[in-house]
Order: sequence, then C-alpha cells, then structure tokens
Amino acid sequence: MAELAKERKIEGIRDVRDESDRSGMRLVVILKQDAQPKKVLNALYKHTQMQTTFGVNMLSLVEGGTQPRVLTLKRAMQEYVEHRREVIRRRTEFDLEKARERAHILEGLKIALDNIDEIIRTIRESRTAESARNNLIRNFSLSERQSQAILDMQLRRLAALERKRSKTSIARSSS
Repeated sequence: MAELAKERKIEGIRDVRDESDRSGMRLVVILKQDAQPKKVLNALYKHTQMQTTFGVNMLSLVEGGTQPRVLTLKRAMQEYVEHRREVIRRRTEFDLEKARERAHILEGLKIALDNIDEIIRTIRESRTAESARNNLIRNFSLSERQSQAILDMQLRRLAALERKRSKTSIARSSS
C-alpha cells in the first residue's frame, strides 16, 4: 500500500503505518484532507489483495453418491461435518474392536498365569502344536485365539510375568 501511494497509483493516501503487535495485525491508513474515503478504499481493493474473489464449483456427491448435486456453502459444510462424524464413528468402532480382541487375549494369558505349571505340563505332554492347542482349549476353557497366544508366547515371558505377579502379591501382603 505504501509503495502504491508513493508511486501515485492510489491518490489520497498521506501515510501508511504498520501498528501490528502480538495481539494481531493493524494497518493505519492516513488520508489527505481532500481525499474521498470511498474512492481510496475502492482503489485499494482494486490494486491490492485486500479483497479477492474466486470461483468455487460446489458440485458434490451426496446421499449415497447416486447423483452429483450443486450445494450451497451451508449444505457443503453440513455434509462435511456429517462425513467427519461418520469417519470418527468408524475409527472408534475399529479401535473398540481391537481393544476387545486384546482384552480377550489378556484374559487367556491371565488364566495361563493362574495355572502356569499345568499349562506348561499340558504343552510338554502334547505331541504337536495342534494337539497342544486343542488340549489347552479343552482343559482350561480357552478360545482358539487365547490358546494360540499362549503357545506363541515364549516360556521365559510367562516366567517373567509370574515373577512380576509374585512380587506384586508379596508387596500387597507386606503392606
């Protein structure tokens, strides 16, 4: 703006001051005494980016995507908000299902910890991994996923979990 005023492309501006600070932007335009404010403002709109227009094609697929429709700005915003709600709902349902699956596995691991000696004996006495899985399911009322998680876990991890558990119970009994 100051350059345009110096170059005389915009008539009527005496001074331009930048009074911007941390709270926001502020530009003060001081007009000459004989200047007409509306004409100066229109010239600023014309020669600067104070006012910019652009075209938007608001064509969108809505309501199941059967037919494209031209939307108003309000309707486009409503459709976007609804889309975001749907995305968040689906993501939350997915995360909930994953958490439920993990909880199911952890319940099986807790059963294994409670019966660690019998679990190890059952696995050792089984000839194949398949028979071990079937014996765990039958003897300890585990699901197939739980028994597979127990078989996949290394015995040293089971022993470490048992040590943590016994330390926790000792700490509880001493307090």
